[in-house]
Amino acid sequence: MNIFTQIVVVVGKITPNGVSMLGTGFIISNDGKIATTKHVVGSDPSNLVILAPHITDINSYQDTSDTRCTPVQTTVLEMDPIKDLCVLKADITFSGTLPQLGSFDEVNIGEKVGIFGYPHCVAGRRVLTFQETEIGAKVLLESNSIKSKHAVINTQARPGQSGGIIFSPKLGKVIGILVGAYAPNQGGGISLGGINPQELHQTTHCISAEYINDMI
Repeated sequence: MNIFTQIVVVVGKITPNGVSMLGTGFIISNDGKIATTKHVVGSDPSNLVILAPHITDINSYQDTSDTRCTPVQTTVLEMDPIKDLCVLKADITFSGTLPQLGSFDEVNIGEKVGIFGYPHCVAGRRVLTFQETEIGAKVLLESNSIKSKHAVINTQARPGQSGGIIFSPKLGKVIGILVGAYAPNQGGGISLGGINPQELHQTTHCISAEYINDMI
């Protein structure tokens, strides 16, 4: 699993107060292309960076008091607002072998998947985290009359995990990208300590990684 310490990155933005961490991304090409979600990047793509990997061993203790980082200038190559996907380009090269991009077509309901991301980064804590869960359902979600393949996974996600990897250990492929809580977007409602109660459930939706291939 140590390869994920090198290919899963924090997406951030340079601000007058330093780097504001926005979410997760992951390297998809040896010349530095990175996949994430559009909502992680936001509407203003200026001053985007990724943070270079800070560990090489997934089993090492990650020192949360060490806030040093190495920002790498990053630009937007492609953006798909319909599917909430974005491809970035960073000034890096990756010399290793990257996992292939697959599809939810290749897995069955109940199969185990791994999640790699930075769930607490938007709160200022940079910790690469692994979780394991199952594919709970396959769904078609419609946006602007276009239906896209998604999967519902049986776990609750945090905002910093948006853009993270959904990995199939059986296939050895990245099969999806974490989008967010599987909850209706009805507007209004209440917030408790910055948390939307509608999102407090054990389901998260992810979009099939196959759509990244159409953008690179």
